[in-house]
Amino acid sequence: MFIDEFLKSASVLVCDDPTGSDPAFGQALEAAGISAVTSVSDLVAAQALLRNTCFDLILLDVNSAQSSALDFLAQRQLASTDSPAQPVLVVIHPNATDLRHRALTLGAVDFVERPFDIEALQLRICNALRVCQAQARERHFDEELEVRVQARTTELINATDAMVHRLGRVCEKGDVNAATHIVRVGKMAHLLAKTAGLGAERCFMIERAAPLHDVGMLCVSDDILSKAGRLSDEELAHMRCHAQMGEDLLGNHPSALVQMAASIASNHHERWDGTGYPNGLQGESIPIEGRITAICDVFDALTSKRSYKDPWSVQNAVDYLVAQAGHCFDPSLVAHFVTQLDAVEEILVRYPDTH
Repeated sequence: MFIDEFLKSASVLVCDDPTGSDPAFGQALEAAGISAVTSVSDLVAAQALLRNTCFDLILLDVNSAQSSALDFLAQRQLASTDSPAQPVLVVIHPNATDLRHRALTLGAVDFVERPFDIEALQLRICNALRVCQAQARERHFDEELEVRVQARTTELINATDAMVHRLGRVCEKGDVNAATHIVRVGKMAHLLAKTAGLGAERCFMIERAAPLHDVGMLCVSDDILSKAGRLSDEELAHMRCHAQMGEDLLGNHPSALVQMAASIASNHHERWDGTGYPNGLQGESIPIEGRITAICDVFDALTSKRSYKDPWSVQNAVDYLVAQAGHCFDPSLVAHFVTQLDAVEEILVRYPDTH
């Protein structure tokens, strides 16, 4: 009989009938080319060994329906839900049909009957070990695939972040601090979304979509963006079109992230009391990602230095948010934002403007 190299290196735990060891076990294992064999005469010793040692196969003697070996099988079946367990081949007495069925139901991979057919025993052991080998290869493949998928996912996330931030900087035309502004808005939006109880996936997408809130500014005239004085009514109306233009630019893309960015671009200037733009949405009819980004964008703009103003203190900016809660901003989200001021200030410190 051809003996696989795998079988030669396989380790087997034999838990034999406590009334005495059967030499057929040793003969069959030796014939299969298996030399790494550990024998115990009771399940207590077997369980102690298995706490610290991993075997490729367990040969388990089940001598009656009241055998503690069945409890042993049941315990291993439960344990295998968290991690793969070594396959168990049970040894039973002839005509013990119910016992055989119970053992297989409890997770035994195969069975052999006494008196032993040495060749059949050898073949069943080899087959069980080959199954074990195939399962190990499959687990290894799954683990390796998971690592590769995770690496690829990380690469794509990093690439997406880089593109979003570069596009966000373009959107903030003429602002040397655009890079840090959009990062801070994204980080604050993630923090506020999480505090408000949104799921991890939505928080993840809001952080990455919020930096594109002003993507519509690409469609606004440079003359208007760079104008030092007060905008005329016509110019202001054109400026306000950037919200709808942002949604139009991103379009109806199938990507959930792009859809989130389009929603934020369209809705971050809507007001809780319905006086915002472009659609005059009110209250909770404004998508929550837009309500979240509005708070974070205004807070960061207030606390940042601009060519036309000095930065406000954190407290003054918070006072403004609180005063406008129920008018410009969702009052419950403002309350959540205020509870996270320590974390918000950490974001301001970690991503400062370059001035």
